[in-house]
Order: sequence, then C-alpha cells, then structure tokens
Amino acid sequence: MEPSEQVEEIDESSTVDRSDRRTPRTPRRIPLKVALKYRGQDFIYNVNTVDFSKTGLRVQAPRVPWQPGQPVIALPSKSAIPHGYCRVVWVSEREAGLEFVN
Repeated sequence: MEPSEQVEEIDESSTVDRSDRRTPRTPRRIPLKVALKYRGQDFIYNVNTVDFSKTGLRVQAPRVPWQPGQPVIALPSKSAIPHGYCRVVWVSEREAGLEFVN
C-alpha cells in the first residue's frame, strides 16, 4: 500500500466524538512509514495517518500485522507530526492506534 503524496484535510464531522481523550486530535491524512519487527524480521510499511495528537497517532493500515504492545517506529514524510518510537495501543480491521513513548 503506497501513501498518498498529498496532505489531505479530513472532515471532522465524519470522525467519532472522543471527548474523553487526554489530548485533542488533529484530523489529517499524512503519508507515514512505520518500521516494526514481525516474526523476527524487520518490515517497513507505508500507511496514512487518520488523526494525530502530541501523544499519538491513529493510522489507516489494513494489511499491517499490528499487535497491541508491539513497539514500532513512526517515520512521517512531512514534519507536521512528531516522529519516533511508538507502541501499538489498539488494533481494528483497518486502523491502529499508536502511542509515542519517547
């Protein structure tokens, strides 16, 4: 899956209201690479953010073998979002939540 080359604003009315979150989210689709280990091998996947905050990212990545607690490295192609070490917090069929740990 290749990331899109454009930064795309996301209509906030289409996102789920999560007023209980610790930090506000910025809805924006930004290309991102994530590096992770799976079955002892290193992989890099091209994904897109759905939203982000100063504490983490929600990414769209239907074919990535995420596992909660798994360490990953987030490498955005744009400087609009932080980069660095993350941990997978939750996984759904098409998305995953990553929390910054650095």
